[in-house]
Amino acid sequence: MKSSHIGIGIALALAASSTHAASFTFNHYWSYTHTLNTPSRGSEIAAYDAATDKIWVIGGTGVDILDPTAKSLSSSIELSSVGTPNSVAISNGKAAVALAAPVKTDAGSVRFYDTTSQSLLNSVTVGALPDSVFFTPDGSRALVANEGEPNSYNQIDSVDPVGSVSIIDTSNYSVQTASFSAYNGQEASLRSQGIRIYGPNASAAQDLEPEYIAIDKTGSKAYVTLQENNAVAIVDIPSATVNSIIPLGLKNHNLPGNGLDASDQDGPGTSSLNGNIQNWPVFGMYQPDAIAHFESNGQQYIVMANEGDARAYTGLNEEIRIGNPAYGLDPGVLSDPDQKTNNDKLSRLTVTNATGDTDGDGDFDQIHVFGARSFTIRDTDGGIVFDSGDQIEQIIYNQYPTLWQDLRSDNKGPEPEGLTMLKLLDRQLLFLGLERTSSVMVWDITLPTSPQFLTMLSHAGDLGPEGLTTFTNAQGTFLVVSNEADTANGSAGVTTLYQIQGIPEPATLALFGLALPVLFKISSKKRN
Repeated sequence: MKSSHIGIGIALALAASSTHAASFTFNHYWSYTHTLNTPSRGSEIAAYDAATDKIWVIGGTGVDILDPTAKSLSSSIELSSVGTPNSVAISNGKAAVALAAPVKTDAGSVRFYDTTSQSLLNSVTVGALPDSVFFTPDGSRALVANEGEPNSYNQIDSVDPVGSVSIIDTSNYSVQTASFSAYNGQEASLRSQGIRIYGPNASAAQDLEPEYIAIDKTGSKAYVTLQENNAVAIVDIPSATVNSIIPLGLKNHNLPGNGLDASDQDGPGTSSLNGNIQNWPVFGMYQPDAIAHFESNGQQYIVMANEGDARAYTGLNEEIRIGNPAYGLDPGVLSDPDQKTNNDKLSRLTVTNATGDTDGDGDFDQIHVFGARSFTIRDTDGGIVFDSGDQIEQIIYNQYPTLWQDLRSDNKGPEPEGLTMLKLLDRQLLFLGLERTSSVMVWDITLPTSPQFLTMLSHAGDLGPEGLTTFTNAQGTFLVVSNEADTANGSAGVTTLYQIQGIPEPATLALFGLALPVLFKISSKKRN
């Protein structure tokens, strides 16, 4: 497939500014569309195996194993008879595939494969709906975030499994469980700290839903996002114990630099280029999906993609528009009553009706929206070191207008969902997947208090980047993007590789703000 040479404008700018500056480009290397095999699978999460130079991609009904050197499908593993694959990780020649049970509220499993022979080594039982799996740095353990979503609330057949983190010893496949049962009975206290415990009749253990895991370099501590709960759990890996739960707080979108586009109808006609990024009296729940751990100058940090997510089940649907008459606001919240009723102001904005009534009088004293439309760097105690504010929306709207999707402005915006890190020479890079703009932002976060935006990556037809990872082989260093869909093949999914060529010198970083708009216009489906 022909390379798109995304970022060539950046390289030219650098060359013109300094003969000593290294070029820094991300060239489209290869895309594999997962409808080419039968049965059709998909692309959600990918992992690279250095021993075989293969990429394992999960999605749909199983695993597709890709050969990046030959640019071809190598083989496939069908898993539809045992469950739905949600995640994959690889270490020391072992691939761990996390699968939800056919009935998602039943216990899930993790299947381990030899990456060379692709033979099954073992299958272990874990908690309900294992959503992500990761190895410790030495590969001695695999950790699984068991989300434990309910099937409904307050119905005759309602089942609400507990959330948990399974810790698997990869030498003998024994399983320990880090549970939240110790927090049962403390629901009121958790709520008072800002942790969202709100499922009808749910205990803390049932309501806390692990989503994604980051592990420190020692392999002794894990940071687990609890997305719907707007919190992060810290897990001691050797003892399989949840040590603490950290509330992530609220983002004040009425402060300078924290604006958002609150409406999908804030301009003439229905053009996707309409935009009105400004401050509004609303509060964003960070609700991160992906999380990563890194170190800089001897300090430890965690970085999070603040996607946002809502619960929508029979018995509980927390999504509502501000303009809905059923969403009663305290009279003091909005200085201008027209903001609630006008579509070009706040009326269209999707918010939660589960939190925000701070005084318990039946109306809402704070407007809480899903996600923060940003990424956040925090210290390991949860303190904010940096938040990108409204930079994501501002950069897309002003520098990459063909990627702007106004249809998502009323509900979580660009939706930063997936992320991965890469250390190149002395630079720490962050790749941030934006689900609704179908693109990947690249940031230099070497200085955690002052990250620098570098460029935007996209490829024609790719939709909904879900998982991101990087690897290096004989051909170079690559970013792998798992896209849930593509415009040419419906919802099949496509795995795209970008080759990374070069690294900037610190003095040239400011020039990256001059990046030319990407060459491809991406259309995005409107989804909740």
